[in-house]
Amino acid sequence: MTAPPSPPRLQRRFFARSTLRVARALLGCRLCHRVGGAVRRGRIVEVEAYTDDDASHSRGRRPTPRNAVMFGAAGHAYVYFTYGMHFCFNVVTETHGVPGAVLIRGLDGLADANGPARLCRALGVDLRHNRLDLTAGGPLWIEAGRLRSAERVIQTTRVGIRVAVELPWRFYVAGSAGVSRRDRAAEADVASSLRSGRAMRTIESGRDVEAGAGPASTRSVTRR
Repeated sequence: MTAPPSPPRLQRRFFARSTLRVARALLGCRLCHRVGGAVRRGRIVEVEAYTDDDASHSRGRRPTPRNAVMFGAAGHAYVYFTYGMHFCFNVVTETHGVPGAVLIRGLDGLADANGPARLCRALGVDLRHNRLDLTAGGPLWIEAGRLRSAERVIQTTRVGIRVAVELPWRFYVAGSAGVSRRDRAAEADVASSLRSGRAMRTIESGRDVEAGAGPASTRSVTRR
């Protein structure tokens, strides 16, 4: 019995968009690394967006040898070394000359991949992969994917930074084991909003039935 084909690899046009838009759209996609004859693969469930804000390596839009890849073509890997022991993986976004990158913070479906440094260890990603073109058919790529119908996205502030801490530029899939840090207050707000929406739909449905209009139509909740 033949295995089903793998989902297509994301192409440059996917990444050459607003960093915030790409960050959210990456949830549900899969980060893949071919190591020898095997492919290590994890589903993206937590991300953070960085542009030229004060917490970004490209703050002030000043290119340096370290951050130059963030100003280049979208779809390249930006891997950096931090705290003298950890690697972190980002994918470059925006158009050429406009800095932007999405930090991948958590994967599910891969053991010990909840956190940016942990997922790099699990995948075997390090500085050798910095500046690698993820769209060129090489050993590191991102496969297309999407959120499941019941999954909810939490939008909250980034972690591990000391400036621009107020920006809600972290997105994660609620309930996933691959998430490195939960924001329980934000999760409660989302749950409350969903309950309120369901209650309102119930009221509206009752009014429609009373008016002889038949069952109310179901309105979808946007999750991406």
